[in-house]
Amino acid sequence: MATTTYRESPFLTGHHRPTRMEVDAPDLFIHGELPADLAGVFYRNGAEPLYPPVDEDYHWFDGDGMVYAFFFEDGRVSMRNRWVRTDKLMLEIKAGRRLFGVHGNPLTTDPLALGTRYNTANTNIILHGGKLLALMEGAPPVELDPRTLDTLGEEHYGGVVTTTFSAHPTIDYATGELINIGSIARRKGTAPELRYDIIDFDGRPIKTETIPVPHQSMLHTFFVTENHVVFPVTPLDISITRAAAGGPLVAWDPGRPTKLGVMPRTGTAAQVRWFEAAPRQMMHQANVWEQDGRIIADVAAAEGTSLFPDIDGTRRTHRETRQSLRRWTIDPGAGTDIVREEILNDRDIQFPRPDDRLMTRPSRYAFANSNQRSVDGRVDGMDSVVCVDTRTGAEDSYHFGTGAAAGELIFAPRVGGADELDGYALTLVHRAGAAETELMVFDARNLAGGPLARVVIPFAIPSGFHCNYYAVDNPLYGQAMPGVDQIR
Repeated sequence: MATTTYRESPFLTGHHRPTRMEVDAPDLFIHGELPADLAGVFYRNGAEPLYPPVDEDYHWFDGDGMVYAFFFEDGRVSMRNRWVRTDKLMLEIKAGRRLFGVHGNPLTTDPLALGTRYNTANTNIILHGGKLLALMEGAPPVELDPRTLDTLGEEHYGGVVTTTFSAHPTIDYATGELINIGSIARRKGTAPELRYDIIDFDGRPIKTETIPVPHQSMLHTFFVTENHVVFPVTPLDISITRAAAGGPLVAWDPGRPTKLGVMPRTGTAAQVRWFEAAPRQMMHQANVWEQDGRIIADVAAAEGTSLFPDIDGTRRTHRETRQSLRRWTIDPGAGTDIVREEILNDRDIQFPRPDDRLMTRPSRYAFANSNQRSVDGRVDGMDSVVCVDTRTGAEDSYHFGTGAAAGELIFAPRVGGADELDGYALTLVHRAGAAETELMVFDARNLAGGPLARVVIPFAIPSGFHCNYYAVDNPLYGQAMPGVDQIR
């Protein structure tokens, strides 16, 4: 059966339209001047379905993982992109069509897929333990070659990780450790649980703990500080029983509070203390650290979500669920289990990020893609970028024009740089109706001044999810690509 076109969906058209191709571009055109001390690799992962979905209601989170790598060397930029060849994708390539239901829904999955894991590996892409890992929270990591992007297979950490892994593990640059969580598949009649892991710099698991949680939630992220770990369980509920009865598999339950379980970083399940916040949708944080005995978490949060329906099937709008940059304060010594919230910046944002080298330690600046003029930032595109000074509230922003779609904004330290703003900020941008995509390079101290350089990719890269930049003097880069002087 011949492959046909995609059905109409807001996440399969416009800046979300899949390209369905893999490319090697050895020397991209550059407008402006690329800084001489910008040397390293910029990775991005996103959902790009190879075959049209079988379900009527396609979701942005469901496409196959497509990893892009941009290599910066000697004032030039090369690029390649590759699908993550998971067992799921290879089975569908063999069949010549989509076999899995959206999110792996067993009720709409073809019997040919029985026994094959639903792993899209489409959400994040990181270096750790000498390996490049493509991540999603529903399956183990998939290892890729850090230069060719060839798929090498699932990483199970010696049998410790056989089910799920976080899309947002935290790498503590002070220790080299990767801190991770994974939801444990729930058996009938059992309470929901998660697995907590500490993996050392060389990729060896050194701690695993099983943590009971209040309900089965989409655990997209979690918090790590120097001495603590926090497990946020939001009202975004997952229920196979509800799905079997014709309801949504993943749904927002407005009657549930947000629960945050705090545990010593090397502690046990018996030491978890649960704190409570108002119902909040939260999938991403800028940074989390300890200050005067309190835990400070700068997060993107909203009073609900438009990504999934409510438990009764009601759909909220993007305008009703705009995420803003907020500070959650957990104070274990205050005699209360209530989390305090304050809004640091009310701009509509999506993926806040710090200087990653400061994760788990105090930081001041949060970079994000943001929305100034579009109606629905996820569908129409996040049309701008912003850097927020979380101490003063000051912001530095740049607008790409009406209809533009900007991806995650990443801080890229210059080679030899040590301070938070000592470097650059990178994002992929697709302008409305453009035939190409641009990788924008900003001075991190002056977004408003416009890009220093624009690297032109001669086709429209669909909007994706998470990015990471590794300078050539980053220890994770050196571990994954030892002795590499030229990346191309």
